[in-house]
Amino acid sequence: NPGNNLHVSGLSHKVDTRELEATFAKIGRVKKASVMYDPHTRESRGFGFVTMETAEEAEAAITALNTTELMGKVMNVEKV
Repeated sequence: NPGNNLHVSGLSHKVDTRELEATFAKIGRVKKASVMYDPHTRESRGFGFVTMETAEEAEAAITALNTTELMGKVMNVEKV
């Protein structure tokens, strides 16, 4: 792990993969973003993963977005 993988928890159930990616793209280049869904109900499980292009961009995303609000809920951003 080069240090660019982030775990994002505390997500609103309204946040989808596109919204998650757009939020992190404001900070740096996003390689991949995905919200985890329950396979049976297809509802968001309230967390996801974001892979930034570089470890530096991942650090910037943690600094900028950890404990900030997205769609009414405070999210936590940390390295995997």
